[in-house]
Formats: sequence, structure tokens, C-alpha cells
Amino acid sequence: MISRTDGRLHLDLTEAGKTVLRGTGFVALAALIVPAFGVLSVLVSVLLMALLAGFVLRPKIQVSGDLPDRVIVGQTTRLRYVLKNVARLPAYNLCVRFGALPEVIEQVEAGHVVWRLGPGETTEVTVAIRPKRRGHYQIKQPICQSSFPFNLFRFGVWRDAEQTLIVLPAFSLLRIPLRHRSRHIHAGGASLAGRMGVSPEYAGNRPFQPGDSPRRIDARAWARLSVPATKEYHDDFDNYTALVLDTGVPEALSQSGSNQIKELEAAVSLCASVAFSINHECLIDLLLAGPDLHQFTARPRTVRLDKIHEILAGVESAGGYSLQPIAPILGNRFYEISEVVFILLSWDKAYRQLLELADRAGCHSTVLLIGEPGEMHGDQDHVNRTSNIQFLSPDEILTGRIKRL
Repeated sequence: MISRTDGRLHLDLTEAGKTVLRGTGFVALAALIVPAFGVLSVLVSVLLMALLAGFVLRPKIQVSGDLPDRVIVGQTTRLRYVLKNVARLPAYNLCVRFGALPEVIEQVEAGHVVWRLGPGETTEVTVAIRPKRRGHYQIKQPICQSSFPFNLFRFGVWRDAEQTLIVLPAFSLLRIPLRHRSRHIHAGGASLAGRMGVSPEYAGNRPFQPGDSPRRIDARAWARLSVPATKEYHDDFDNYTALVLDTGVPEALSQSGSNQIKELEAAVSLCASVAFSINHECLIDLLLAGPDLHQFTARPRTVRLDKIHEILAGVESAGGYSLQPIAPILGNRFYEISEVVFILLSWDKAYRQLLELADRAGCHSTVLLIGEPGEMHGDQDHVNRTSNIQFLSPDEILTGRIKRL
């Protein structure tokens, strides 16, 4: 929580102040030709008086509020802040706005105006922002300014404290047929014990039977039912999934006017949607984003999706990387994986070898290529010979028209 009144003085002109300042400039130029020093003196006096009065009566407002942990690209988010007047005098014409936002984040509407805030009083205001690109950004606290008394200058306090705003890629729920999700792999015993932080899901209780482990006796149920009871868990089977995201953008792919690579943004968005859609059915165990391998074995199921989306928020294009150093690691991990989903920008030898490793380990693999058939970069003949490849249009992904895989 950020809650401060100290900081650096921030001063700027209102629209009326800009008009008066421009008029003063024109009168000053005219005074070089015709006698207009009287009018010029009046305008300069008004500006100086407004500047002095505004400085003396500048508000002392405590601004309290936090940024949300995560927002989604393209969606308008309303941020709530609490204003408290800590001065002995009332404050007038208060407006809250961001003084400096990253270029890809915009404030979508004018700040809410508080006409009067008495000494010790508090009020809540909202500021709406809309991020245009995913990523991790440092955001400063908004400025609370006052244009009182002449509405020519705005006085406020600029604070250097920053908070991190994570902008997630756009994602949606996809209909993924069960046959595309995973085969079952037994996760009991040593396999489950080796997955730190992943606990069996409690399903209920039943009467105790010979051969049941005494460690699973449910004492509360025993006391309630007056018969021995044992706990049941959903730990017989688990569906472990791996996501493979290609971030090597071919040079031939064009960039849009906002310097975003459409195909990469579509791939990242699709990866986020797949993770969101299968999260309740499968346990996502690893994510390969370009050359970076992220393993989630030590993380509980409940936090894995948030971590995956956080990683995808910061994914950037990485050209010329090699998968050779991590291929042996993936080859061993694939034997513990049920399903591998490949989301690729091109079909090259490195990802063909990963697909072969997954097939050799007995995984069910789904390959999603971003682009149109016949326009893909890489080995087109091998693409035509591979039967489990789906082509998806980047425009359809980014506009949310993909509903089913």
C-alpha cells in the first residue's frame, strides 16, 4: 500500500492557462509594434498572481491505493484510490491522474474531479487505464492536483514510489476435446512423492477396510459416524502436461504499426488460453518458452496457472536460439508427461526432434502452427507429412474467434 504526502512539487498549465499564456505571448509581440504594455502588464500580473496564490493554497492530500496484481491486455481496469486532506484548510478542484505512464498504457478518461474536500475528510476516486501490450511495467502513483483558485495552474505532488503492474496476454476458454488432453499416468508412490508441493486432492471419506493405511484414518468422521473411517484422495491418476512455445520469429514476418509481431502475440495468447482451458483437467508440469525451460514440479497446483501467465506476460522474441542443451532434460521429463502441446511459429529441425522425443516417450502430442498452410517457414514437405498439425490464423486468435481446437 502506497500512502504518502511528501514528494516533489508538480506544476502544469490548465487549458485556460495555456490560452492565457498564448495570449500573453501574442500581446508581447504586438507590444513591439504598437503600444500595448498596459494590457501586457495586466496579463503578466494575472499569471503571477495565479501562480503565487496557487502555490500558497496548494493542497496537501494523502493518496492511498494499490495497483492490482495483474490486468489483461486490451481490457479497461479501474483503479481505486482514497484521498485524505491532511491540511488545516479545505482543498478545492482536486483531480487525480497519472503524470507519466508507459507508452503502451493509456488513461482512457479524464480524472474524476472532487470539488471540495474538507480538513481531515476522505473520498474515493477511480482512475481508468487500458494497457495495449502485455509485459511488466513500473507505474508511479497518480498525482492529485488542484487548479484552485484561478484555474490557470495545476499544483500537485510527484512521488517517486513505483509499483509493478503485470499485463497478462489476452486469453479465453477453449473447447479442447478430451482426446487432445492426455493419457493417464499413475502418480502414486514415488512419482507423487517426487512432486514437492503437490498434495493429493481430498475427495471425502468412507468406512475403513482391511489393508487401508492407518495414516489415512479420518478421526473426525470416526467420531461423527461411530465407525472407523478413512480419507479418500484423488491421487490414483494425474494428467501431466507440457507446453512448448516457439519464440523464434522468422525475419520474414512483418511487424505491425505498434512494433508488435502479430504472430508472436497470437502464439503467446494461444498458449495462455490453452493453459487456462486445461488447468482443471491436467497438471501443467513444465513450460518451454523459446530457450527458457520453466519447471513447476515444486509448485502447488493452485499457483501454477498464475505463474505460467506471469511468464507469458514477459515473453519476448528470441532469434537464433538452440534447444540442444535442454533436449536431454526434456527427453527424460517426457517420460513423466502425458500430453505435450506445441505452439510454433515455424516448423524447423529443433522442434521436429522434440516432437520425436515426445512420441518416443509415449506422449500424446498436439502441434499448433500459427499461420496459413503453404505460407509456413521451415520444412514444408515435412509439415505436409505430419498428420497431427493444426494451422491457426493469428488474426483469428487475436480477435478471439478461435473457440475450439
